[in-house]
Amino acid sequence: MNLRKLLTSPLSATAGVIAGLALLAVPIRQLTSAPPVPVPTANLAATSDMVHTWFKLKLLMPAKSVKLSNPAGDVIWKLAETPAGDVETEIGLQLVAGTLDLTLHVDFGDQAGETAVFLTLLPDGLEEQTRHAIGSGILDESLHFSWPIH
Repeated sequence: MNLRKLLTSPLSATAGVIAGLALLAVPIRQLTSAPPVPVPTANLAATSDMVHTWFKLKLLMPAKSVKLSNPAGDVIWKLAETPAGDVETEIGLQLVAGTLDLTLHVDFGDQAGETAVFLTLLPDGLEEQTRHAIGSGILDESLHFSWPIH
């Protein structure tokens, strides 16, 4: 058999492609099955830690007053005569075992109709969470936030 005919046959071309893929198999396997890269997360210990947190408050109607307090009754954010829209501030909060309970008190006055208030927390190193309250007149809502402990 002629060597030239053997090298130009479709069978030898297929064998060449398979040999080339076999040489690439090891690096491709290492690229596609590499262990996942760990994502840096905040480590919340069982004890309470102070965490800098951005607060975003969204009002759908103007409010006469807005008050946000912790379970101990301490007022951590207070606003008067707040127009509809977004308001932001940064506050240091104490998370206990990755949880936080807040009480939201909003006075809409004599405005008729139901409305909603949205409170978004963006703690450093943790994912943002949003809670809402719906009602009319005076809203007094307890909001619970919880983040997984890593």
